[in-house]
Amino acid sequence: MTNNYDNVFVVLHNVHAVSKVIETAQVVYGLGFKNFVVSRAAGSAAQTGVPDANRLALKMKRNFMVLPDLVDVKELLDIEQPVIIPSPVLTKERLDLDTVSKDIKSGERIVIVVSGSNSSFSRKEMDMGICRSLHADVDIGPAGTIAVILYHSLI
Repeated sequence: MTNNYDNVFVVLHNVHAVSKVIETAQVVYGLGFKNFVVSRAAGSAAQTGVPDANRLALKMKRNFMVLPDLVDVKELLDIEQPVIIPSPVLTKERLDLDTVSKDIKSGERIVIVVSGSNSSFSRKEMDMGICRSLHADVDIGPAGTIAVILYHSLI
């Protein structure tokens, strides 16, 4: 890959499952993107998933951050409007993959937030950014969602 996409930050928010942390990290890093953030990790995701994702980041010479909540993501990554991707059943607004791809390629900082929870995002969390879902009938999970978005930006 010729572009290092330092401007792209993928955030996995409110995660409890180890597998979701690892699978999402593998997609982000495997597609050549450098920045993966976990916010509000709990349970086994915090105890096992976070250390495993950190290990993977170190092996692949990538960046990994753990932050307490979405407010911290916005503040520390200095972004006004992150792109929040909820379950398709929670919003009628759909993500324009061509626009996201253009934003990624522009070099402007972009933060893409997916939920690690089966309940997706709360209304308050959805109001913290630009809220759009994929064109899908059901939620395909964080790794699948990120794979679709990031891969589209590579083609």
